[in-house]
Amino acid sequence: MKKMKTSDIQLVITVALKKEIPEDWLTSRHVAVHTLAALNSGALSQQCVSQSGIVIVITGTGINASEEAACWICDNLAPLFVLNIGTCGVKDKRHSPGKWISPGYVANEDGDLLELDTRLPVPDHEKVINVNSLLSVKKAVTGNIPASWKKHDVFDMECFSQARVFSKADISFHCLKFGTDYSDSNIHMDFNRNLELFRQETKKLFGFLEPDSNRIKVTAVVPAYNRERTVKRGIDSILSQSHMPEEIIVVDDCSTDRTREVLEGYGDKIIRVYLPQNSGPSKARNEGIRHAGSGWIAFMDSDDCWKKDKLQNQVDYLKKYPFYQILQSDEIWIRNGVRVNPCRHHTKPAGWIWEPSLERCLVSPSGVLIKKSLIEQYGGFDERLPVCEDYDLWLKISRDHPVGLEPGLSVIKYGGHKDQLSRKYPAMDRFRVQSLTNILKNENKPYFRKKIISTLTKKLNILIKGYEKRRKLKEAQECREILRALNT
Repeated sequence: MKKMKTSDIQLVITVALKKEIPEDWLTSRHVAVHTLAALNSGALSQQCVSQSGIVIVITGTGINASEEAACWICDNLAPLFVLNIGTCGVKDKRHSPGKWISPGYVANEDGDLLELDTRLPVPDHEKVINVNSLLSVKKAVTGNIPASWKKHDVFDMECFSQARVFSKADISFHCLKFGTDYSDSNIHMDFNRNLELFRQETKKLFGFLEPDSNRIKVTAVVPAYNRERTVKRGIDSILSQSHMPEEIIVVDDCSTDRTREVLEGYGDKIIRVYLPQNSGPSKARNEGIRHAGSGWIAFMDSDDCWKKDKLQNQVDYLKKYPFYQILQSDEIWIRNGVRVNPCRHHTKPAGWIWEPSLERCLVSPSGVLIKKSLIEQYGGFDERLPVCEDYDLWLKISRDHPVGLEPGLSVIKYGGHKDQLSRKYPAMDRFRVQSLTNILKNENKPYFRKKIISTLTKKLNILIKGYEKRRKLKEAQECREILRALNT
């Protein structure tokens, strides 16, 4: 049987003790569980490709064991994410044991402090308590908490050492703890009493591994406006898929050419939605989403097409990496009938793609497969934007959720034709500025605000120079006013 490559592992879960996790439940769902000793003995080399791209590493207890495991992961794997889960003691009795806890910072006994990324690489858990800080201690806290420790909310024995190692290695590190005790004289009794509850809650946290969750039903959504020449090519490519979608919804955005006639020719092979007036791609996609009866949505622009295994490749990818709620496939670019290579800055990233996506849209609608519920959570595409509506939605989603990348060149993206929206709307950055300005209003985390303001400043200065060159002084002044507001 073919062996899995270590490069196939994207998510590593670290936990101190094997008894803290439902091992049999996890392994029955193709998640490998290994101790550090087993890993040092070559356990991963025996792992077959039927396993998921998730590995759980049992680090052992204490700072030294935790650091050793983190170093092994850095030296032998290249995960996109590391998630440390485990039990912790709770100081504040307002937070009763039996709840998931997400700390914003982690400290050690020497007073060193690291900020944690509180986003999670797994689907959001509904009942997470956010606290300010976690203190990683050398031995279990059993009461008589030193005064200098009382500023912290919860206690564990491993998070800080891992956070420091992965920070230096530039590997995305996340922490989610489960309160089992009050760090007092009853610690051992409370820990043992709540251990089974922790295992059961861990199953819920990894509910995306359940067999029912892996039954991926897809609706293909195609918005179309005056695309009589290209829409047939796209629809035919969907109908030729090796993994057929449950339904194909084509939304005609009040076309004035023969698009409707082309769509009628498909009979009951597709579902047709006709908009009463031309409203733009956002409205058309949102109507397709609203009519979709499946849990997953695959978009296709009406001038693009898919290779026959596009959906199959994405479904296989999700079975291997079931924690993703959005992914895309890579694409082939055709410009004026000639294949061209994308520039390096258009290379599609994977994982936490929000920051590189600020500059330009790095998610192609025709390559996306996304949970319908996730789109609905973010309100769909902004119908106020005539273009860059995809840039806007992907930024909002990738702020909180990782994006998978199925590397097959499964999408053929056509460009260079006269009816592209980018030709109708020059100076596209003005719509990205509109999007970023609105996103900034709702952002309260300093890190993200700083990145948004930096990108806005750059784009506004470019727009101002362009407007002045073309003697569009009113538009230039509007940009200056936005820029001035950013600096106040």
